[in-house]
Amino acid sequence: MKVGIIGHTGRGNYGHYLDMAFVGVQGAEIVALADPDEKGREQTVAKTGAPKGYADYRAMLEAEQPDIAVVASREIGDHRDLVIDCVERGAHVYLEKPVAASVAQVDEMIAARNRAGVQVAVAYPWRGHPPIQEVAIPAIKGGKIGAPRLCRIYGMGGEHGGDQLFLDLYPHFFDLLWQLFGAPLWCHAHVTQDGRSATPEDLQKGAEGMGLVAGDGIRAYYEFAGGVAADFESYRGDGKENPYRIDIHGTAGTLSLPGPMVDLPDIYYHPLVNPGLIGDERWEVLPSEPPPDGEKWLKAHRRLARAFIEQLEGSVSRGNAVSPRWNWVTLEEARAHLEMAMMAHASHMSGARVSLPLASAANPFDNWR
Repeated sequence: MKVGIIGHTGRGNYGHYLDMAFVGVQGAEIVALADPDEKGREQTVAKTGAPKGYADYRAMLEAEQPDIAVVASREIGDHRDLVIDCVERGAHVYLEKPVAASVAQVDEMIAARNRAGVQVAVAYPWRGHPPIQEVAIPAIKGGKIGAPRLCRIYGMGGEHGGDQLFLDLYPHFFDLLWQLFGAPLWCHAHVTQDGRSATPEDLQKGAEGMGLVAGDGIRAYYEFAGGVAADFESYRGDGKENPYRIDIHGTAGTLSLPGPMVDLPDIYYHPLVNPGLIGDERWEVLPSEPPPDGEKWLKAHRRLARAFIEQLEGSVSRGNAVSPRWNWVTLEEARAHLEMAMMAHASHMSGARVSLPLASAANPFDNWR
């Protein structure tokens, strides 16, 4: 299948290896790359081996008519227009996460995709990573830690700690929670600025087109069926150490999973429900294949890319869908994860628990007065 890559050097650039996701993948032929920045375009054309470079992605779509468009830019505010332009020209899309700045934008993408009769896959690398899908999730569902009770999620600190990094990092962790426990029953959240409750005066435009955000600290607590809870926290801090992980505590042990983009082992196990913080040597690495290396996240994207092609080829050649080994995230699933994040904004504004579905598909902060 012909693949065209879309990025924008200096405005989102190329996020999380997506420029290379289809390079060398069986069944994929890179035909062109679009980037309005001349220097960035030249560098990425050389990196990917694309035979042609375009300043305007629309011109690339019209001239090359790719089967698959890789929307690689991290500029979330552009995703809605990019995806709609691609699908309206008949291209399937492999899309960088987070999916969009609001649930309403995702709804527009879904409608455009349905009209065009194409597919859109959202690029969550954990979905194509064997240690997570074939070791960690089966271990949790199989009782390795007993019955799960509390998932503690640590976002990063540093310059964009708080609400901004919450909106950037939630997809990996929330997708894992949905795979394990399904939809949350409710959320209760508190957003802070300099240690006090955030107010409408603290609203600002988030990085990378994330829409309105507020606060340099956030804590969001989600309850799931069966008494399972998840607690997400991110505070600005000094940024020198960023925990960026999920610890899943059960009735008979704990698993700790470092977040994507970290080149550490993927699964840590402790035999206690509440492991000690100091001098505890009982943590062990659960073995999983493949072992970690510097390209493990690129390889995850390439597994998903191949699965995407397999599914599309199966639909075309046999008239029905196939079941590839790796299940990429659909727009509907990404929408659910985004709405789960927006629950935290709605909860902070109301000072109370909120449940799904939310009253509006907009970012709740858009109407905070």
